[in-house]
Amino acid sequence: MGPGSQAGEMIFLTSKEKAVIRRYAIVCQLWREGDQDFLGLEYDLAAGCSILAGRIAIDTRSRHIIGPDAGDRAFHAAIFYNDRGAVPEIAAKDLRRLRRYIIRRKGVLPVRNPVRVRGERRREGVAGFCQKLLVKLGVRCRARRHLRGLQ
Repeated sequence: MGPGSQAGEMIFLTSKEKAVIRRYAIVCQLWREGDQDFLGLEYDLAAGCSILAGRIAIDTRSRHIIGPDAGDRAFHAAIFYNDRGAVPEIAAKDLRRLRRYIIRRKGVLPVRNPVRVRGERRREGVAGFCQKLLVKLGVRCRARRHLRGLQ
């Protein structure tokens, strides 16, 4: 049972609230290291669950509808509570862009561009980022083949 909801109560979300939740999930997957999966998110949204994908609590009293994220509390605090210290690996400028994109759908999705760390990582190009996004979203191979032409 999430904050702002009763046990067994079905939660009805507007399309704008669902869009905020989807944008948060996509950005969290793309900007955070490790396994950031949101399996069952769409099913839980359609079913009106108070806990989405087994990790995001819905809070109907919250300004942004998303309560705590059990999977990544630091990223949630950085986005919804403007806690810059929670994720020091994300630059302040990028964090502002991420917040604006997730909460208000302003601007474009900022592309993560990791800087080379002692020769291990190289800059990720736009085509590589798009390909990673398509894999995360589960888009078919035909679209991925189209992206290879962009490289």
